[in-house]
Amino acid sequence: MKTIKYIIITALLMQGVCVYTQTETNSLFIRVFSESRKKIAKGKIVFMNDSILCLKRGQKKQNIQVKDIWRIKTKRSEGNSVLASTATGATIGIVLGVATADPSDWWGYTAGEGAIAFGSLGAIGGAAIGGISSAFKNSETYVINGDIDKWRLFKEMIEKVKYK
Repeated sequence: MKTIKYIIITALLMQGVCVYTQTETNSLFIRVFSESRKKIAKGKIVFMNDSILCLKRGQKKQNIQVKDIWRIKTKRSEGNSVLASTATGATIGIVLGVATADPSDWWGYTAGEGAIAFGSLGAIGGAAIGGISSAFKNSETYVINGDIDKWRLFKEMIEKVKYK
């Protein structure tokens, strides 16, 4: 019993350390596409001026010329929502399958069988929830086409949102 208390206290302390070390950013996550509809960059906006957009992804910064920007999409792609909810559902299912395993019960199953069955069901349910939630994501697309005037309008809109 004493060991469980130590594990819980350690987990709570580690969670506090992780929360404390995270940096707070209010930058908008965007994806930038070229004229050929290929994604040329993605990340959070660091700065913008009349000719350059600077994005940061992890520790890497990338500068993109406005003339190379054809479309900008906000938020993450729908696949991200599906993948994250699938992983969450599978994890919860595996934990439940292992925790409720009782081979001597009338409808008994081992921990491994429970992990596989409940993990699969959790993954399917998570994918369904992710697919449904991506429909309500409100991702926006801004067409720039390398035009400075459209870029300035986008820049003004972002600055209003950022400094609200």
